[in-house]
Amino acid sequence: MREKSRSRTGKKVGIALGGILVCLLLVGGVLYATGTLQSWRDDRELTRACEGSLAAQQVRDALGSDDVGARDTPGDGPGVLASCRAEVTGSRSGLSIQVYRGSRSEDAMAFLDRRGLASYSSPVSPLGTWPGVLLNDPEMPRASLWLRCRGGKDKSLLVTARLNRDSDGPTLPDDKRRDFAAAVTATSKKAAGAFGCADPEGGSLTGLADNPRDRPVPISKATGTCAALRPHSRAAARAGLDHVWTTRSGGSAPVEDCVLTTSDDPQVPGYWISAYYGPYAESFATEVAASRVQGERGQEKDGYLTWATAECPGTDQRALYVLHGITSDSGTTRPGEVPVRNDSATLRADLLKAFARQSAEQHHCGDLKAP
Repeated sequence: MREKSRSRTGKKVGIALGGILVCLLLVGGVLYATGTLQSWRDDRELTRACEGSLAAQQVRDALGSDDVGARDTPGDGPGVLASCRAEVTGSRSGLSIQVYRGSRSEDAMAFLDRRGLASYSSPVSPLGTWPGVLLNDPEMPRASLWLRCRGGKDKSLLVTARLNRDSDGPTLPDDKRRDFAAAVTATSKKAAGAFGCADPEGGSLTGLADNPRDRPVPISKATGTCAALRPHSRAAARAGLDHVWTTRSGGSAPVEDCVLTTSDDPQVPGYWISAYYGPYAESFATEVAASRVQGERGQEKDGYLTWATAECPGTDQRALYVLHGITSDSGTTRPGEVPVRNDSATLRADLLKAFARQSAEQHHCGDLKAP
């Protein structure tokens, strides 16, 4: 009798366990079929990636999908605190983020696609009022921020981001540009908390601009980063330069550009003028100009390179202001030549000095040394 009772009990337990297993499989199937399980995995990945620094919802908005997962990626060089990539499931669209200590400047110029003095790259625009810049590259929009934190330069952070789009067309729509910027700034804010960056400079996305190249302006009517060049418009015209690519200036962007373009075609750059602050100044001097930028001011006799420096608060690195020529293959000049008529060392020095003085004042810098 006892054996029969045990047999019946065993059968009941087996039936119960089988029922539980079937229920679990059914629940699992429902979770899988409805995407709930994948969504849970995605949420967990976004929460964990980059040491918990990703702003999950803003990243989803930037990628235009709720089906976004993330993974940590190998850091690019020394000083990397976090490196990760968020991707839309089943798509090539993705957002890559890296966080460095602010004292690390290697590859900062390469990230902004500035690899040589004579080559062309897209000009940057301010990331609203945040201490960062946006590179409006239609193929791969990028952003870079320098978060200065209480406690010295070794406590500050560099945050870089790039957006790979699957098929959004040749240019980044305005709403997507803002979504991308929002994802980067929100992530930077979380990274500051994760890596002990006390009281970093924040900002808003007010004044977020598109590519300065899209709207050439006559030098005589220049505003923003190129406003100081207006008094030199006639001298620039004699050199064959009468338009500029300019953007808003406000003293927050760690990189500023003003590009002078030719009279024959306002889309062909002749002189490129830039301001670099903090780690960006160090990066330009070591990566792009190599040993050509030496001393606090200078001008090459046999080239177009002209530079100035200034002392700025919150960093031991002097700001660097640079003017250099851009070679053109536009057909208006011989290949490899800078499309400037009647080049003048005096004009280059005057243009750079005017630009540097304006930028230095807005960034509260002093002790300007210019040629």
